[in-house]
Amino acid sequence: MMRALLFLPLLAAAPAAPEAPLRSPVAAGTVREDRFPETAARYPGGIVARPHVEFANQLGFRPLQLDLYLHADRARAARRPLILWIHGGGWSRGDARGSAAFADFPAVLAAVAVRGYVVASVDYRLSGEAKFPAQIQDVKAAIRYLRAHAVDYGVDPSRVVVWGGSAGGHLAALAATTCRVTEFDPPASTGRMSRAAAASARPLPQSDCVQGAAVWYAPLDLGQHKAERALALGDNVAAMLGCDGDACVEPARRASPIRYVGADTPPMLLIHGTADEEVGYGQSELMAEALRKAGRPVEMLMIPDVAHGFIGKTPAATRAAHWQALDRTLTFFDRVTKKR
Repeated sequence: MMRALLFLPLLAAAPAAPEAPLRSPVAAGTVREDRFPETAARYPGGIVARPHVEFANQLGFRPLQLDLYLHADRARAARRPLILWIHGGGWSRGDARGSAAFADFPAVLAAVAVRGYVVASVDYRLSGEAKFPAQIQDVKAAIRYLRAHAVDYGVDPSRVVVWGGSAGGHLAALAATTCRVTEFDPPASTGRMSRAAAASARPLPQSDCVQGAAVWYAPLDLGQHKAERALALGDNVAAMLGCDGDACVEPARRASPIRYVGADTPPMLLIHGTADEEVGYGQSELMAEALRKAGRPVEMLMIPDVAHGFIGKTPAATRAAHWQALDRTLTFFDRVTKKR
């Protein structure tokens, strides 16, 4: 009985006062801008990486984002060339933060930025989300967005280059060869939208043309996706195109960078391993031949005895192939952007 009486004061306590109602600011209309506090990572050499920068927001799809590797002094310094990295993964997987066997690819991109570039690494809609041409439309939307924000990010809009591996190399080459090809223009609603921009939903007027492309072990003539034994991406090609069998012939031709090589194609660097059994190095040879016939500048590096993703027979061979490809790519970008 005594034990029960100890709880009586608790039962008799006065009820707590009601909490004050929330009075958060309310806008006049629907708010479309992301208000989550901006995050950033710092890398050596004064590089600040901004993750999850939204560059496109299209009806029916997730917002599309990219990572930015910026210089802390961008408000004071001369504008720098832009490098846009496009990831691989058979158009069906992967993201903006990985490439082949690089153990820490964001650190690689930050180190590239230290050399005097602004670097962006882009995500795009995968084949399970949307079929071609969604992937190249997203790449072009990213280029237009970054040009539109050139002042904010310290970018020289006249010096933009693209770089990708495997499926990302295909998209890099396609971006380089389809300047002003209107069928690949991104949808009208692109970029981080203010209320005024969301109301009008007009396409960004900036160009998606680029001044150079570095292409690693990429499929470039998709019409070969079944005929060529050493191009084992056939199922991925069909999934990206949304077709099967003979029905893929024309869509594959339409999605092939080699189809669009012409007098305006910018300089291109093609790097491939001679032991690649997923995307045969013949793909790079075909592209190089097409560029030479069109009178366009092209460089090609064949790395002996390495497979897809620059994977060698030993860890040392893999490491050497990655370093060789990266060094050659940066030398190429230094030259075509006339980096100061």
